[in-house]
This record gives sequence, structure tokens and C-alpha cells, in this order.
Amino acid sequence: MKQTQFDKHTIAWFKIADYVSRGEKERALGVYRLLSHSFNDNAIARQLEADIYCSFGETEQAIVLYQQAMDNYYKSERFFEAAAVGEHLIVLCSDDINLRRTLVQLYISLCMVGKIKSHIVALVNFIAKKQQWYDVKTVIAECSRMSQVNERIIIYAQVIISMYQINYPRDVLADSIRQLLNDSCFIDDKISQQEFLELLLACSNELYEYVVVYIEK
Repeated sequence: MKQTQFDKHTIAWFKIADYVSRGEKERALGVYRLLSHSFNDNAIARQLEADIYCSFGETEQAIVLYQQAMDNYYKSERFFEAAAVGEHLIVLCSDDINLRRTLVQLYISLCMVGKIKSHIVALVNFIAKKQQWYDVKTVIAECSRMSQVNERIIIYAQVIISMYQINYPRDVLADSIRQLLNDSCFIDDKISQQEFLELLLACSNELYEYVVVYIEK
């Protein structure tokens, strides 16, 4: 029976996995190079190559290749695949603030609120660690891209709650509150303001009262 292109690819993938399990890097890469000539997708090719290097503990080379794969997925608007690679990357380089911000942007495009919140918390913590307070404005500006108002309010609340919980300087917290209250979802919209305040109140009476001062000005 004649082998199809799919059959050949399947056999090649199994060979790569077998060589990786046996610790034979050069053989795994050799099969990969042969297989890569038949790919019409640079993102998948770079991701597979990165997986091989990562399996052998060569993280620096793997990081470069994963970044290339992520960029290719992003450019072709395959945001879910790009985010999946990004999540793997963040394990390898957890202090990369630009990668965190890219993941927030990807999850905004995918409307995945839970994922946005988790990376927002990490970003706010990282900014505090480095005391790069100016980056908070960028984070809030990126969150304003969310099209659904109720989801944007949830994310805004998470930003402020996270800043409050790790004791951001009060002037930075105040500037951030002023910035997000200038968003159109809050201006003259009492319902959105109330939803935002209720989320803050669930965290802290002090934070709630602190923000009320700015809303009533």
C-alpha cells in the first residue's frame, strides 16, 4: 500500500519522539530537518524545533525558537496557538515583562478574562518589584482595548485590587484610578461605576471608600 504524506509525517513524528526519549538529539534534529522541508507552516516548524531543544535542556535556543513560533502564530492571527506557546515561554522566562504584556494582549483578543486577570496580577507584581511605576499606565491602556464593558470593568478592578494588595505608593494608585475613571465606560455611567465599586468592596472597605472619593469629585 502506498504511503500518504500524512503517513510519512506521522512516522517522522514518532521517530523524533523516540529519539528524544532515548536522548539522541542529533538524530531527532536530523529527522526534524527532513520533516521541516515538507512544512508549509513556519510557526509549527519553529515550535517543533523548540520542543526538541527544550527536551534536551537547551533552553536558550528553545526560547529563541518559541519566540519565533509565537510571532508567526500572532502574525497569522492564530491567537490561541500564540498564547499556548507564550504560556510555555513564560515558564522558561517568568520575568519577561514584555512577554507578559503580549499574553495580556492575546487573551484580550480571545476574550479570556480569567487568563487576563492572572497575567495582570503577575504584571502588577513585577512592576512593583522593579518599581517601574510608569508601566502601570501602559497596562491600563492595554486593558481599555477590551470591547465588552462588563469584562473591562472586571479587569480594571483586578488592576486596582492587585495594586492595593501589594501596597503600591498611594500617588501611583491614585493616578491609576484617575486614568481608568476617564475611560468612556465610567464617564456618566452610574451602573458601570457601581459594578466597579462592588468588586472593590468585596476586597476591602478601605479601598472602596478610597475610590469613592475620586468618583465623587
